[in-house]
Amino acid sequence: MIDVHAHLNFKDYQKDLNQVIKKSVAAGVTKIICVSSNIADSKRAIKIARQYPNIVFPAVGIHPQQTDPNNKTPLKEQIAELKKLAFQKQVVAIAECGLDYSPAPPGEKDRSKKDQYYLFEAQLQIAKDLRLPVQIHSRKTYPDTLTVLQNHPGLTGAWHCYSEGKKGIDPISNLGFYFGVDGNLTYDQGLQNVFAKIPLEKILLETDAPFLTPEPHRGERNEPAYLTYLAKKLAEMKKTSLKKIDKVTTENTKNLFAKIKMC
Repeated sequence: MIDVHAHLNFKDYQKDLNQVIKKSVAAGVTKIICVSSNIADSKRAIKIARQYPNIVFPAVGIHPQQTDPNNKTPLKEQIAELKKLAFQKQVVAIAECGLDYSPAPPGEKDRSKKDQYYLFEAQLQIAKDLRLPVQIHSRKTYPDTLTVLQNHPGLTGAWHCYSEGKKGIDPISNLGFYFGVDGNLTYDQGLQNVFAKIPLEKILLETDAPFLTPEPHRGERNEPAYLTYLAKKLAEMKKTSLKKIDKVTTENTKNLFAKIKMC
């Protein structure tokens, strides 16, 4: 299986990253996309990928909220640096980027809508220029996020941690995007009802580790190894085998992320 969205570059894994990756591979989750939320994260994602070739693949990006609140570098300079990082041969995507109108959590800072739009548009342009897919972060911003993406035809990508209900399925499918599903599927009946309507051929498996830990480990730090619990729940919902879930979602991932397909 492939975890398309995990934050192995977060401080949560500083002490035991090697064990976490070994545990993941032993569980059958043999490839992980390490997603970033700022420039420092992006550099660390590339470093981790070099340490674990063909297992960890870096995605570089800047989150709509400021996850590095002490960084005073102008946004224009950050975008220029991000584009340089995106040229690194290991990088498989621009992620995560998007819009977020909810209050920033502790340790982060809110950005103005103007700054969020600038970062989002600039990152979509980098993705276009380098022919990389994107992973979209959207919280309380569905109409605005959708409008921005509709204004950038030709992009490929996935809607990270999809939670826009049944109403969003067709518009996002029409963009050619995939739907990322996370560990909350194991305990959220409403989300289960939504993903029951999404074809398996449009679904990607992701943990969002260290967040959104699935049952039976809810309340603990999430890890890529726990992707198996999500896959089992999806198999139960779709009334199919775990083997098919693995096969189809892996094919979906490789179709979207061309550099992974070559490994």
